[in-house]
Amino acid sequence: MTRSSAPRRTLQTLALAATLLLGGAAAAQNSGGTLVAAWAQEPVGFDPHITSAMSSYQILTNVIDNLVTLDAQQNIVPELAESWTVSDDGLTMTFDLRDGVAFSNGTPLVAGHFKTVFDRLLDPDTGSGNAWRMAGVESVEAPDDSTVVLNLSAPTPGLLGHLAVSKALGVFDPVSVEDGTINTRPIGTGPFMITDFQPGTRILLEKNPNYWRDGLPYLDAVDIRILGDETVRRTALVTGEVDWVFSIPAQSVAELQARDDVIVDATPAGAYYYIGVNVREGPLADERVRQAIAYAINRDNIVQAAEFGNAQVTQDPIPENSAWAFGYAPYEQNLDRARELLAEAGYADGFEMAIMPTTEIQATIRAAQVVQADLAAVGIRSNINTLEWAEWLQEQGEGNFDTFICSWNGLVDPDDFFYAQHRTGEVFNFTGYSNPTVDELLDEGRVLADFDQRFTIYEQVNQHIVDEAPYIYLYNPLQIHAYAPYVQGFQTRADQSVRFHETWLEDH
Repeated sequence: MTRSSAPRRTLQTLALAATLLLGGAAAAQNSGGTLVAAWAQEPVGFDPHITSAMSSYQILTNVIDNLVTLDAQQNIVPELAESWTVSDDGLTMTFDLRDGVAFSNGTPLVAGHFKTVFDRLLDPDTGSGNAWRMAGVESVEAPDDSTVVLNLSAPTPGLLGHLAVSKALGVFDPVSVEDGTINTRPIGTGPFMITDFQPGTRILLEKNPNYWRDGLPYLDAVDIRILGDETVRRTALVTGEVDWVFSIPAQSVAELQARDDVIVDATPAGAYYYIGVNVREGPLADERVRQAIAYAINRDNIVQAAEFGNAQVTQDPIPENSAWAFGYAPYEQNLDRARELLAEAGYADGFEMAIMPTTEIQATIRAAQVVQADLAAVGIRSNINTLEWAEWLQEQGEGNFDTFICSWNGLVDPDDFFYAQHRTGEVFNFTGYSNPTVDELLDEGRVLADFDQRFTIYEQVNQHIVDEAPYIYLYNPLQIHAYAPYVQGFQTRADQSVRFHETWLEDH
């Protein structure tokens, strides 16, 4: 069945209408019990400053807190900071911490913990790919135990959003860095704590006895099983082996919606799937070749194959339900134009290349198969090199690919969609793309406060990226979770965070 505040519709219609499907119930909450959850992708470490895996951050959401956070409607609201102020010149942000917060090990939280953690994130020796989220922060101060001060080199309106969205900007007890457990059991102030981590198999989250929100969490524990195969996850859900699954096979959505023993909970996501192109050398270094690929592919067929229609075709990254949507779409499939561009670039007879999807995201494999067939029609001979997740991440990070297919997730501000991926020299700029004009625009966009001015800046960035095609955008997905009807208080969110803070189990 579908949990929704609106009449039941197809997921395609939901995506177009940006309808939020809400979880939760009005009944009295039960305390206790263990939720057995199936994760799709294995976490790649839990050091918030080092990992780049969304699968890690979605677990860390339940372990560490931030100064501020997003509510279900994507508004910035207090979390560990009760209030905050920005100086008139925009160069100082001051956060007042709430009283009585402690880490799960009992250590009281003080402002000095934020200074230590933020200084580590910003230290070049840490090598954090997430340091860009605090670009413009010149120093962090803790003038007393209850006050955190960020001193900025220029007004940075987007910083508050980064502080709310990214768990890389959350706080943890620095003792876990000192004792070497930061990558396996970081100590946070969130509702749960990691008590067991068996890579590839299991993560056990147990209730934090020192959690600062009275009466929460309701659950005693969340027992997370790593089930990479989507068919296995579906079977585990319908047979009762697990209570909640991160995702279900796209081809099973309609069937599961029709069942009375399953809730399908979905919402349009701030995310996109794309082809990442190594622009450093060879045919793919030529912009015309990349544009030829963009013209050659049929995105409608890719969505049908990869997501069984449960997504929206796009040619740029920001979904149409966002205030930042641009709708720039110059690449309707045109095989003749693709062949012309290849000939202009000196590849009239085509060339050979590889496409790298991952077994962790089955949709990338299905998408790669369509892309492979589409490219063959214009003479590009591609082989599919499918890798396990850990190896895939390593090859991507080292630049050992021609093209890959993957997704970026949990994006809200336009800076999230472009800066880390395309700013010259950024850790997550895996394609090697570099454009000084884009760099200047990105730097300017993150310090402007006016919406209209920022929109104009990012519209230019968007057009540069789409036209130069280091990323070839495919579609915006839906975020779809599924669970048993007795799972209450859970809500699928547009920011793709997975929060079990208020989840509880109805008697069954």
